[in-house]
Amino acid sequence: MTGSPTKKVLLRSIFSGLGNQYAGTLITGLGQVVVTAALARLLTPRDYGLAGLAAVYVGLAAVLSQFGIGAALIQRVQLTPRVVRAGFTASILIGVLTTALVWVTAPLAAAALGNDQLVPIIRGLSLTFVLANPGSVAEALSQRDLAWRRLMWVELAAFLLGYALPALVLAAAGYGVWALVGSALGQNLVRTATLLRLQPHPKWPRIGPEIREVLLFGSRFTLARIFNYGAGQGDNLVVGRVLGIVALGYYSRAFKLMMILVTYFAIVVTRVLFPVMSRLQGEPERLRSTYLTGAAVLGLVSAPLGALLVVLAPEFVGVILGPKWAPAVLPFQILTAGIMLRNVYLMAYCLDGAMGAMRKRTVRDGIYALAVVLGSLVGTRFGLVGVATGVVLAIAVNYLVGAAMSLSMLGATWREYARSQLPAFGLGLLTAAVAYPLRLGLLAAGFGPLIVLGLTGCISLAVLGLVYKIRPAVIGPYGNMAVRHFAVELSSRLDPRTAS
Repeated sequence: MTGSPTKKVLLRSIFSGLGNQYAGTLITGLGQVVVTAALARLLTPRDYGLAGLAAVYVGLAAVLSQFGIGAALIQRVQLTPRVVRAGFTASILIGVLTTALVWVTAPLAAAALGNDQLVPIIRGLSLTFVLANPGSVAEALSQRDLAWRRLMWVELAAFLLGYALPALVLAAAGYGVWALVGSALGQNLVRTATLLRLQPHPKWPRIGPEIREVLLFGSRFTLARIFNYGAGQGDNLVVGRVLGIVALGYYSRAFKLMMILVTYFAIVVTRVLFPVMSRLQGEPERLRSTYLTGAAVLGLVSAPLGALLVVLAPEFVGVILGPKWAPAVLPFQILTAGIMLRNVYLMAYCLDGAMGAMRKRTVRDGIYALAVVLGSLVGTRFGLVGVATGVVLAIAVNYLVGAAMSLSMLGATWREYARSQLPAFGLGLLTAAVAYPLRLGLLAAGFGPLIVLGLTGCISLAVLGLVYKIRPAVIGPYGNMAVRHFAVELSSRLDPRTAS
């Protein structure tokens, strides 16, 4: 696609993508809560700790196995069948090579991670790459074509048939950590099979100049992702090595629970905006507006939900995971306090990818990874609470560095950025101010955790809705711009006569 879409087509693509992706994400998110709750009662913190520590090594290999090929296909202006074939060939070869490499080096990795029990787990997870890589080109093509409904069905099938069913069956049968390994493999298998079925593309092997072009972009993308991976897994490595496997089990569940209900929103938004922003590379005004509006929307949703989860953490963790996971409550609260910063900085990754500015991303992710590792190491003196605090401080550093780089690329000002972010901070504080006394009052009245969770959440969000109705300016200019676009698109869908 060489032409730039009109504003109407652009907005329709964005809201169609968000609608379809959120339909799937809502089901998947709720399913994740249910499966997480069930597995928390069937598995132990040690099971999660072993899986989490193995994932430190396997996850690094996953970054290398993807090699940025999907991103290269999405970002590329002209895409020919030869390029697609080259990308598919590279994906298959790199997947097989990565599986073999991880299998052979599993004993060395286990020794470096300080636990010999990790060898078979790492080898089991190494099969992920031969299962996942064949579907990466099909996924990239679907994103490039803005085929969000297709991707929604892919994610639903992968979660329900590939992840949830094997995880619950294996855990109930007493397979422990292997329930997590089996569900990871099953999810990748179903995902790849569904992608290849729904997104046909040329698959005949191609070794030529096109493969070098794809891998050149992919190499720059992968270097940045390695640093980002270090930021994402550095805390797990530190906790597992310094505080132990059981502590990592509690920490990983706190982190996972934080990710389920909030970060899925940011992942969907940025997944939809990346191909859209790639099409706007040559239109700085529209690109800047899209970036600032996306950052505002991420903040406006993340800050209130994050505040709610901080206040309701004891009830939330207790209801979802059960009483044996009480040590995860305080780390969960601290990690969730930084959820808005974590979500908003994903817009910088969208912009980097759309503009092909991999050098900036590499520098930023290097700073972020260093901050996470140092923050975690210093924090271990104070246990999981200290680690979580160190990670949130690192997230704040990444948020500011990412904003500075993005504004420089866009030619935007800090004043404009503040207009997109300050309303979200205000709503987060307002949510906490409403939810905290309400929770205390309900507990004092003798209500149980589930009732406290439901009533506090519903009433707090209702108050936010009332505040917006009385004073729409509370969500800021970029938030109101997004609401207006959403209202117009919704109106056109309900009444097709208004779409012309």
